[in-house]
Amino acid sequence: MSKQTLILLYGGRSAEREVSVLSAESVMRAVDYSAFEVKTYFITQSGDFIKTQEFTETPGDDEKLMTNATVVASQAIKPSDIYEEGAVVFPVLHGLCGEDGTIQGLLELAKIPYVGCGVLASAVSMDKLYTKIIVDELGIRQAAYVPVMKEQLEDMNKVVNRIEGRFAYPVFIKPSNAGSSKGVSKADNREELEAGLTEAACHDRKILVE
Repeated sequence: MSKQTLILLYGGRSAEREVSVLSAESVMRAVDYSAFEVKTYFITQSGDFIKTQEFTETPGDDEKLMTNATVVASQAIKPSDIYEEGAVVFPVLHGLCGEDGTIQGLLELAKIPYVGCGVLASAVSMDKLYTKIIVDELGIRQAAYVPVMKEQLEDMNKVVNRIEGRFAYPVFIKPSNAGSSKGVSKADNREELEAGLTEAACHDRKILVE
């Protein structure tokens, strides 16, 4: 029986790209190589697609995937070049431009089958604030929250007063569109809250305080 090709997309433009590399290495070792062969493509921090390793059997523990530190620029390809008849894509991407519906949209346009949620589900579930809004609309109980926009931090005192007027400490601050705890912090006082808001704003324009 011929093997099906599994295409691993990993890396990416988000702050979570190094986590993605580790995830992809876990996937490539967990694949059933009696049914699949694996081709890997790395997306660099700048968004370039790079053709990397191929595997027909379980790689050794010392086998590492390409990263931004070891990228081979001469292996760059067009995003459309990942297409292969009968292949399925496994996006092992974390954060923005990976879990937020963007890569899913690209694969949909290219008519490439892929693993995981579709465009809308990916976009909504990646964005914590929009998830909160939808959950509110459905009447599902959840933790209370205060949304903050990055531009509002120009008047930090006003933002902090609004949050302190709603919650007692401690509070948790999260970028709306980040995962893997990037930019997430706990604040037990006003000073830590201001620092947490500033840090979260480095990762996304929308911030969630719970």
